[in-house]
Amino acid sequence: MEYWKNPEEAVTAIKKMWEEVGKDPELRPLAGKLNQLIVFDYTEDGPGCAVWVDCRNNDFKVGSGIPEGEADLVMSLSADDAHRSWSDKLNPVMAITRKKIRIKGSATGLLKLVPKLKKVAVIYNKVLTDLGWADKIMK
Repeated sequence: MEYWKNPEEAVTAIKKMWEEVGKDPELRPLAGKLNQLIVFDYTEDGPGCAVWVDCRNNDFKVGSGIPEGEADLVMSLSADDAHRSWSDKLNPVMAITRKKIRIKGSATGLLKLVPKLKKVAVIYNKVLTDLGWADKIMK
């Protein structure tokens, strides 16, 4: 792992970012329209290294590890590539075509959020700063 000391660090930052996205008045409704249980699977970096977002039925829940039930979408990638992606330094569409991100399920809805990645990156950088990890912010 290039950016993280351990899998728990990655999960902490990314889970917190999604919790903040869930509070954002612009991003929360967009996520709600997805109506999916999405798993971001970073388990190649360690067991249980995953974050899930459940935005089914107008709800918005975030957790770590593998959730109960069948995910509508699983995106598998390294925690370092997740860091690059949430930092808006890795284009998810290009990463999918280059197999840096592997997808199980339909990512069509999630890819509609790509234009909002700059705003997500601002939230992510604030989360990193709040966690005392400002040194991880990508310039």
